[in-house]
Amino acid sequence: MTKLTNRKFALRIVATLVLIASLACAPGAIAGNTLSFPPTDFAIVEPTTHLAMGRGHYSIAATPIGPVVHGENRYDSGASDVELAHLQSGPSGESPRLIDFDHTFYKIDGSILLRSHLDLKTGYGTCIDNMSDPKLEQTDPLAIPPDTWAGASVAIPIQHMLHDGATGSQPLHVFNCAPTPKIFAIQVNIDPAAKLWEPYGDALMVEVRPDFGWINILIAPFVPKLHAWFDPHDDWTFVGSESARYYKGPPIMLVKMRDAPTAQAKH
Repeated sequence: MTKLTNRKFALRIVATLVLIASLACAPGAIAGNTLSFPPTDFAIVEPTTHLAMGRGHYSIAATPIGPVVHGENRYDSGASDVELAHLQSGPSGESPRLIDFDHTFYKIDGSILLRSHLDLKTGYGTCIDNMSDPKLEQTDPLAIPPDTWAGASVAIPIQHMLHDGATGSQPLHVFNCAPTPKIFAIQVNIDPAAKLWEPYGDALMVEVRPDFGWINILIAPFVPKLHAWFDPHDDWTFVGSESARYYKGPPIMLVKMRDAPTAQAKH
């Protein structure tokens, strides 16, 4: 490869690492095709020690413009994340579609750390990064495939795949700021059977990885993965994930809380 080609390839890998981080907070899958999802609480814990880091709350509400998934993660440090995904219900038997997405990460003082926004009707994506120097705010037009999702809403098509009995590897597209607005192709790798997931119980694991085509063979060992778990005994409800809060952010694990306080979150 030439130096320019090498540089472009390296930038593509770095951009994809940001994509993986954005999928970390993916609770709130919608049960079945009815878009019915009761308010659900998640413990946010450190993946290795299971020490409590905070709590998340996700729900779906009907609005005049369609169903809206609302998610909020609050950390013991005082930081927080707020996510909104506006959906358009699909015909009977079909998965709904994402039409508008917004995810904002807040600092301890309440100011914006990062923000990503996608309007699938206009085809524009916006990214704000107040961690970079200089700070970034950019809006770009995007070619958006019909199977494009973002953030927590990615759990919706995955759950629909599980309802349909999908196995192996399934294609999908996601939006993310990397650091400018981009659409990525990903592969959803579904485990053949449910197993014991210690923080929760019996669950089926799904691995989400970027799809680089033939280059996957070369870079697979260097690209981080998102793992998500779904309960096969509860209508494939999303029950947890493990990844990073955002690119180069702290690692986190989300675990659906039972009716009683979770025993996995140690204080």
